[in-house]
Amino acid sequence: MNHNALINAAFKEIRQCCQHLLQGYDRLNSSAPSNADKSKFLDSIDGDIQHQLIRGLTKMYPKHMFVAEEPSNDVMHELPDHDDVWVIDPIDGSNNYMHHIPFFSISVCYYHKGNATAALVYDPLNDELFTAIRGRGAQLNQRRTHKSHVKDLSQVICSIEGKSGYHHNIEEKVRTTRRLGCTSLALCYVACGRLDLAIFEAPHLWDIAAGKLIAEESGVVCYNIDKSPYHMNDNELYASNEFIRDGL
Repeated sequence: MNHNALINAAFKEIRQCCQHLLQGYDRLNSSAPSNADKSKFLDSIDGDIQHQLIRGLTKMYPKHMFVAEEPSNDVMHELPDHDDVWVIDPIDGSNNYMHHIPFFSISVCYYHKGNATAALVYDPLNDELFTAIRGRGAQLNQRRTHKSHVKDLSQVICSIEGKSGYHHNIEEKVRTTRRLGCTSLALCYVACGRLDLAIFEAPHLWDIAAGKLIAEESGVVCYNIDKSPYHMNDNELYASNEFIRDGL
């Protein structure tokens, strides 16, 4: 399988979705709809983009299967036992999108025989494309990404993503914290050194599939609360360099 071809095919479909995505983003800010109307409108756009991505990829790869966030007859919610699977999050950071906060992405990851192999995360507002192919590194707009080399916890900028209480023990150690509201981009920001540490509470597969591969291909370590390698059934995902991991 030509992984560059996979990346190019997926990005072509993503770019074709972006006009609809950005028109919807502008429309949400053009009036004063209720939260219920916003949510209904978001669900519609989410479903449209997911359907368009799957339809386009299926034309090129008719035997591939799909895991995605929005319920549909052509998707699953867990990784199936199949050689070729795409994991899609049509709008990661949907709450940001709905409230016109300019921080969201489209996230796509290709799995071969159960292993994340090629990934894309696209931020359409900033025109930033993060990509990775396993064993070949990660890139931001075709330039190699590099993790943070910060070692001192007192200098760490940390993103904490989740709905429950704060990590007071970590907040007391680091320089400052952020809550960005978009899992895939937070992982990509760790990948390119904009963030030193990110913590995610109970992420779904589609939230982290692409961003995790991009982070790992930048040299980032992904681990759980016990500092062991992260697995999908772990409650929390941590992403940082090894010095920060060992100092937590």
